[in-house]
Amino acid sequence: MRECADDADWAAMLAAAPQATVFSSTAFLQSLGLPYKRYIFGPPGHAVALCCAAEGDGGNALVSPDYTPYQGILFPSDGARLTRQRVLDEFRATEYAIMALTERYRSVDMSLSWHVSDVRPFLWHHYHQPELGLFTITPRYTAVLDLDAIAEESFAAQARACRRQELRKAAAYVVREERNIAVFMELYAMTFARQGIELPPSNLALVARIAEHALSAGYGRLSSCVTPDGVAASNLFLFDHKRAYYLFGANQPDLRHSGASTRLMFENIAHAKRRGLSELDFVGVNSPNRADFKLSFNPELKLYFNLRFERPDYIKTPGSASP
Repeated sequence: MRECADDADWAAMLAAAPQATVFSSTAFLQSLGLPYKRYIFGPPGHAVALCCAAEGDGGNALVSPDYTPYQGILFPSDGARLTRQRVLDEFRATEYAIMALTERYRSVDMSLSWHVSDVRPFLWHHYHQPELGLFTITPRYTAVLDLDAIAEESFAAQARACRRQELRKAAAYVVREERNIAVFMELYAMTFARQGIELPPSNLALVARIAEHALSAGYGRLSSCVTPDGVAASNLFLFDHKRAYYLFGANQPDLRHSGASTRLMFENIAHAKRRGLSELDFVGVNSPNRADFKLSFNPELKLYFNLRFERPDYIKTPGSASP
C-alpha cells in the first residue's frame, strides 16, 4: 500500500475504475475539511485497487464522513477479462487491501459502491480468529436512473402518476441556477426543523462547505424552483464524468405541496441528460419518505454495503473522536 501524491494520476485511475464516484475525487475530499489519504494497492506501476481514506481520531481511524457514500475499495479496469478471472482478481485485491488498511488503522468505516457485490473478503477477515476483530456489514440502498435508456421527453411518462400531476401544477414556476447558498441553507435547516430535527451546527457547516466547494470547483449545480410566494425548493447535484448525484434537497415547509420539488427534480434529470451523463444516482433510499419520493421517478434500486471494523483493544483518543 502506497500513497498517491499526484492529483492528475489519481484522477486518471478513478476514470478507469467502474466503481469510482465523485465522492472519491480529490476535489470532494478537500471539501470535507478532514485529513485524507489516497491509497494505491499493488506493485509499482500496476494498481490492483484504490481507496481514499478520510481520517479521524488523530489519524488512527478511517472514517465515513456524513453525506459521503461509496468511498470504499475501487478496482481500476485493465481491459476485458473473463468473469471468473475478474472475480478472482478483485477478491484477492480486496483481501490485500483489507489487510493493509486494518494494519494501518485501528478502526475502518467505509461504504462500497453498488458496483461491488462480493463482500466475502470482509466476511472472512479473521474468519478463524474472530477474537482479532470482525467486520460488521450493513446493507444499504440507493436508486439509479439510467439516462441512456430514456429520452428527455419521456421522463415524465415513466414517473408515478402523482409526479406527473405535480409537474403540471408547477409548470408556470421558474427554475433557476443559484450561486449564493444562503437561501438554500435556510431552507435546508427548515426542512429538518419541520420534522422536529435540529441539525448540529457542525452538520450545517459541512453541508455549506460541500456546496460552496462544489460550486466554486465546477462539479456542482445548485438550483431552485420559485413560485409566486417565493423559493419553494432547492437542490444540490454533484457531477463526475459518468453520472449526476442528488446530494441535498430542501423545501419551504409552507410550500411543500406546491409541486415545486417535483418540477425541480424533473428539470435536474433533464439537465443531467443534456450534460451527456449516463446515470443519475439519487444517493440513498434508506428512509421511508425520502425513498418513496426518489423511487417515484422510476430509477432502479441498487444494493450497496457499509463496512465497519474496530480492533478489540482500540481506545479512541479523548477529544478526537471520528465524525
